[in-house]
Order: sequence, then C-alpha cells, then structure tokens
Amino acid sequence: MYNIINMFDIHQLEKEYSIFRQEGFNSKWLNFEALNYYFSLKSTQKEQIGTSFLGNEIYKLSFGTGEKRLLIWSQMHGNESSGTRAMFDVINFFEQKSELAQTILSQLTIDFIPMLNPDGANFNTRRNAVGIDINRDFLAKESTEIHVLLDQVEKGNYQTLFNLHDQRTIFNVGQTAKPATLSFLAPSYNVEEDINEVREKTMGIIQAMNTELQKVISGHVGRYTSEFYPMSTGDNFTKMGYPCVLFEAGHFPNDYQRNATRKYNALAILAGLNALATQENFPFDEYLSIPQNGQKYLDIVIHNVQIQNGENSSVVDLGIYFEDEYNEENNSVEQIAKIIEIGDLRKFIGHLEIDAEKQVYKGTTKNYPLLNQLATFEIGSIKVENGQIIS
Repeated sequence: MYNIINMFDIHQLEKEYSIFRQEGFNSKWLNFEALNYYFSLKSTQKEQIGTSFLGNEIYKLSFGTGEKRLLIWSQMHGNESSGTRAMFDVINFFEQKSELAQTILSQLTIDFIPMLNPDGANFNTRRNAVGIDINRDFLAKESTEIHVLLDQVEKGNYQTLFNLHDQRTIFNVGQTAKPATLSFLAPSYNVEEDINEVREKTMGIIQAMNTELQKVISGHVGRYTSEFYPMSTGDNFTKMGYPCVLFEAGHFPNDYQRNATRKYNALAILAGLNALATQENFPFDEYLSIPQNGQKYLDIVIHNVQIQNGENSSVVDLGIYFEDEYNEENNSVEQIAKIIEIGDLRKFIGHLEIDAEKQVYKGTTKNYPLLNQLATFEIGSIKVENGQIIS
C-alpha cells in the first residue's frame, strides 16, 4: 500500500510494474483489432464518441470521481502506440485500488481516448486513411478524427490535457550519448514562445514528472524545442487556455518493441497524475534545465567500409535507419533497414556500431551504396537482404 504522506514512490512502482503491466501488448504495432481484443478481456466500460474516416469506432474510457478533469489521448499518429500501451498499464494500476490509486481517482476525473486514429493504426501509418496528419489539422479541420477530439474537449470541461506520442530513435538527450527514452514539451501559443500561466502549469507538470523519472532513468529525459507550430493541436490548445503536456516516447537501449520505454511512460503518466491530484501549485523553475533533444543517433553505424570501382577506392561510414513498414499481404509490420547517411559519420552515434575494418562493400547491382533504398549488401560477414539483417 502507498502512504499519501509520502505521495509517490517511483522505485516501488517500478518494482511492482510487472503486476499491473497489461499482457499481450508486447509488439510496438497496436492496431484496432488488438484494441478490441483488449476490451474483450477487460471489464473496463467504453463509450463510443465517434468514428474514423473508414468507420472504425473511436472510444473513450473514464476513471475517477474528482473535480479536477483531465483528458488523455493517444495514437493520433497511428504508428505511435507506446502511450496507448502505457495507459492500459495505468488502467490496470487503477484496478488494484492501492492507496495511491484511490488518491488519484478521488481527486481526478480522467477521460482517455486510446486510439484516435484507428485507420492509421491498422496500416501502421502516422497519418489517417486519406493522408492527413491529424496533429497538424487543428485549423483546417479536414480530418474526421480531429472533430472527435475537439468535440470531446469542448464538452469535457477539462483543466489539463495529455497528448501521448512516440518519437524516432534518432534523438539523444542534449549533448550526451544517452538516447531520449522520454521527451516532453510545454507547447507555445505564439511565435515569440512567451510564457503565460497556462505554459507555466504545463512546465510545472513536466518538471514534477522529470523529478521522479530521473530517479529511475537518469539522463534519459529530454525536452522538445518550443518552436510554435500554428496548425498543431498542442499549440492551439495552449492558445485556448488548456495546459497541454506533450509526451514523446523514444528509444531505450535494445528495446525496439518499446516495452521498457512503455514502462517508463506508464510511470511518467502516474507521476503526472499524482502531481495533478496532490498539488495546487506547480513550480516550473527547473523546466528549462531539462536538456533539449539532440539528433545524434542512427540505428546502425558501420565504420570503415571500403568502396571499390576498378582502381578507385573510398573508405566511408554507412548510417542505417530502421523503418517499420506495413505488409498488406501478410497483415504484419516489418522492420526494414535503409542506408540514410554515407561518408564521414563521426558526429553520429549508432545504437549499434560496427567496425568493418576496410572490408569491401558488395551490392547486388552496384558495388557502391545507394541512399534511401532497401538495404541489400554484404561487407565481410555482415549481410543485409531486402532491408533484413541476415547476419
């Protein structure tokens, strides 16, 4: 049990995570079928609040009885499931009825939209079925799904919003070599990036989460640049007066299915909920001390690769990035490798680094690498075929 006087013990929550972790969501790809399978296993009551462009249901789940009202939504980008999976872990935590859970639920009323973009989720795409980025559709309002979100916000009488996203594996924390496992942003409401009371509260909530996260993933929390995006949801909700916390779940070492990331995302959500439930004031003086995201990472860097053509020879580094592509024939998502950087890559860090020791690059049609193509090559014992790493 948790003592309300101590408020929050993130170390204990991490130890007990396996107890409330939702089983069956081990894959990063979470589609509409998987979401409905979850509902078939749980007693959680869902309410349909709309449909996607292709007619898939969009649901809302509600928890708590408190006066402070919060809306959380995830997968407005269909291929970004870490927030959805983490939120289901949080729901399981609520069901344990611990003292901490009861405190949160007595102070907050939480509405959760677990998959705002089910069409995009089915095809593992960022955009919706007709190619609209919902997160950049606040002004035009051409997507079916943005209307579902805006209608819910309009009638929900919320004081705070949590917007759950995933970020690419390229991001590091500040100038360090640590991957940005979680990053946050208090969105701007104008080009000048001014700070008003709304942003102050958003910054304070993020500061409270970061204070706890540093105890378990020290150095792995970053901050997004606060550049104003006039068409984005977070910036416009901030402009409307809603503290809107942007979550970005990123890479944890050797965790391409993002299950470790998901755990820390769940702990971050709980830390944020606890802060909202137990604090009236949100100090934000350390928010700007959270290092901004850098972009130093590639998934694989192969150093010292020799490229030969007759008497001509060059020694280069190859930078490989993994993309997750939907295979319609197999109804599956496959991780594929593409060469996206060639040359002197000393400014980059590889999640995996290999020294080719000047072994010769051998391609299928050309004996030199091609950018942004499915990688197919051999370098000594290294073999990649149609984007799949064979050895």
